[in-house]
Amino acid sequence: MLKWAIICVTFTLLTGCATYKQEIDQGLTLAKQGDWKNAENQLTKALHDSPHDQLLYFLETGALAQNQGDYQRSNALLEQADELSDTFFQKSFKNRAWALLSNPRQENYHGSGLERIYISYLKSLNYLALSEQATNREQRDKLRDSALVEARRIDNKLNEIQAQKPSYQDLNAKQDQAFYMKALSWLGNFYNGGRSTEEYAYRDDAWARYLEGLQYEISKQYDDARISYQDAAKLYEAGYAKQYSLSDMTAERAWLDTIRMMRKGGGWSQDEINKLIKSKLSLPMQTVLDSYKKDDAELVILEHEGFIPDKSEMSLRLYADPNAYSLVLQPVIGGSHQQQNDAFRWFTMVYSDINPLNLIANYKAGGAWGAVSGVFTKRVIIGPAVWKQLEQAHLDTLLTQQFIRVTVPYYTRFTLDHQTPILALNASGTDKDTANSTGKSTDKSTDQNSDKSTDKTEPASQTIRMTSLADIAFQEQLFEAQRDIYEGLVRELLRSWLADRVARSVKDDTASLILSLIGQVSVFASSAADTRNWLTLPAQVRLTRKAIPARPYEPTYSVDKQHFSLGKIVLKPNEIKVWNLRNPN
Repeated sequence: MLKWAIICVTFTLLTGCATYKQEIDQGLTLAKQGDWKNAENQLTKALHDSPHDQLLYFLETGALAQNQGDYQRSNALLEQADELSDTFFQKSFKNRAWALLSNPRQENYHGSGLERIYISYLKSLNYLALSEQATNREQRDKLRDSALVEARRIDNKLNEIQAQKPSYQDLNAKQDQAFYMKALSWLGNFYNGGRSTEEYAYRDDAWARYLEGLQYEISKQYDDARISYQDAAKLYEAGYAKQYSLSDMTAERAWLDTIRMMRKGGGWSQDEINKLIKSKLSLPMQTVLDSYKKDDAELVILEHEGFIPDKSEMSLRLYADPNAYSLVLQPVIGGSHQQQNDAFRWFTMVYSDINPLNLIANYKAGGAWGAVSGVFTKRVIIGPAVWKQLEQAHLDTLLTQQFIRVTVPYYTRFTLDHQTPILALNASGTDKDTANSTGKSTDKSTDQNSDKSTDKTEPASQTIRMTSLADIAFQEQLFEAQRDIYEGLVRELLRSWLADRVARSVKDDTASLILSLIGQVSVFASSAADTRNWLTLPAQVRLTRKAIPARPYEPTYSVDKQHFSLGKIVLKPNEIKVWNLRNPN
């Protein structure tokens, strides 16, 4: 009996607790150096045989295959990821019980809403790249249709997400509601620590909708392109730009392209167009709009820069406070000074006791200092009825004699690149066009065009940061933080109770003590948080659009110390050339 009890406890509880980032670190390091092929090989070794990480395997390798220019294989991998992201949630319940007894890494990863959107986003760009490699018109049109299918999938997926989350209009309406309604809403958030997390939700994606518009425009479906660009513009204005710290120029850029589609598609009076120009475009943006001439080609650069940040783990000490019928969580912070600082700031921002109920409970437990010290704790008030159930399960004794480790995921601080890109068009022939972006940041930079043959300064184009996937992921974690801490609490209580039950079932006192010690150490050591996410996604996307005469070019694009060359291209009248550029730095 003792032998099997020890095996059961150690096997069930003592599981590897390395974070996802640590497991794929070698491959991710190579990816950050731009060594896409070797990075994929390393990630394949780390993820291919893991049954719980199959979705991540297809996501990571699918993105890396695109970076290598292997668009067909990238789509094959991402298609499998798309299928799994639709079905994993139902299947995950089969191994959820096992995850509760070990750690969340033992549960199938089913992805986030952001990741589902960017599967179709990358596939759409893959099909577009393949269409440019097509050898005949029929094949090219078929591949462009496939790109549009993925754009429509983006739309459908975003509509599903939108239906489950409050819109920006809903949030704005709450800001304008009567005081007593705000007070009721605030009271309803007591068990979220007095915090409303609605504003952090990923509810829609203006940039993904903008890409839909670009795909429609390339396929010359101008009215559909207008609708998508307009949807993106309204989203940027409604709150997307503010939520993710983007420039107001994002909305202006989307409105500019909406206006262009109104002109191309027809059906709109010049008066309607002029009113929209006057109300939505600044004078510099009106100048950019005027730079679009009849039969001009256009170079569109999508710079996917950096990498989405990885999650870290924070350890919390869980113990009982019988006098207040509550459980208390307190951060146990280690690591470097910056790590300690980041972990503490995350805890106080997301979890610490700031609502009146917890302040009162803290005051009862420790007087005035107890109330103040609540900034450093999170109190879960469970009440007398639930406390009796803990007593019946002997968990009250377990929690007062020792503390239990609970682990939650969080993000350390990160910074985004704000370098100013430089675009050189290098037109072939007698005319040499060079576009150099200027300005203090990429959000408000302009590319000055100089035609050397005529010494004429052309209107400015712009490089604009259109989205920050890093900020989206960060805020999604804020949105899910309360769920994470309660799931972690339940998991560790259950595991500790199981270890205690096994030890108590052994009649021999010495053996029971040994087994209890083994169980406590196993539970403590194997506590882990789910830190998995798609880490080869870019941190941000910058957009450059340049209307230029139809002729040969050899464009180069430089950001800081990174230099990229598209090679020689020949642009035809009204052609749109998309340069999908992956900048690892």
